[in-house]
Amino acid sequence: MISVTELLPDEVAHVDGALPLNRLGQSEEDSTYLVAWEDDQPLGHAHIAWSGTQLSLPEIQDVFVLPKHRRRGIATRLTDAAEEKVRERGWTRVSLSVSKDDNPTARRLYTKLGYVDAGIDPVTVSGTILMRGRPFEVDDTLVYLVKPV
Repeated sequence: MISVTELLPDEVAHVDGALPLNRLGQSEEDSTYLVAWEDDQPLGHAHIAWSGTQLSLPEIQDVFVLPKHRRRGIATRLTDAAEEKVRERGWTRVSLSVSKDDNPTARRLYTKLGYVDAGIDPVTVSGTILMRGRPFEVDDTLVYLVKPV
């Protein structure tokens, strides 16, 4: 059975050894990691940024499921759990972004889950960013989607 819980401090080493927690280290007040588990094995994660986002809404970011566990509904479970966290904090809408051209699978999933175009122009992100203190090269165009929760 798959469960989704918030990442706890004593779980970080175990989860970080299995999943790419690229946004680890952002302040706890500004972000939340959710982890999908099967027994004691982490299968995927989703990150929620609570502030500093493109649309000034909570933003679901970095949804990831290990390749061998994809197509089992885990990304949907993670997204549902993130939406519930957003509702619990009193928000009425949530946002996320997807690659304009490079991830049609994610775009289909979010459309199926009720996300719609946020009505802003696509945002191009390119250059070097720091993730967990390490440089990471990006070159992508993002489309922002929103959903009432």
